[in-house]
Amino acid sequence: MQLKLIDYIDKNLPKGFTPYYLFSIVVDEKEVGRITLRKGSRQEHYFDGHIGYHIEPEYRGHHYAGQACLLLQEMMGFQEVILTCDPDNVASLKTIQGLGAVFLERKVIPIKQRRFFSHDEKEKMIFLWKATEKIEG
Repeated sequence: MQLKLIDYIDKNLPKGFTPYYLFSIVVDEKEVGRITLRKGSRQEHYFDGHIGYHIEPEYRGHHYAGQACLLLQEMMGFQEVILTCDPDNVASLKTIQGLGAVFLERKVIPIKQRRFFSHDEKEKMIFLWKATEKIEG
């Protein structure tokens, strides 16, 4: 697996957005998904997380998101980040738990911040991933 930088976005961002890196997740020369690393504080990314990932449906079930998170940490060298998921997103929850992230809380997204989320996103499960700790498996 490789992460290939697509872009670093740091200009003309909407209000409330922080700069971020966008990477392609590549396996056997095929893009299987994408992963984003958002710069900023815990407070700034408490509901959207520092890392976002998406694996294309035909490539799911191979733990690519977790592997990509590990590669991202290796490349970028961060010590700890906030990871979040919707309470009903079982696949993302398994990825986060597989990384050894610690559950902080389940919290309703404040109304002021909901404009950054889709209409059906009302609450998030929030985790702290101390990337220096070993993961299971």
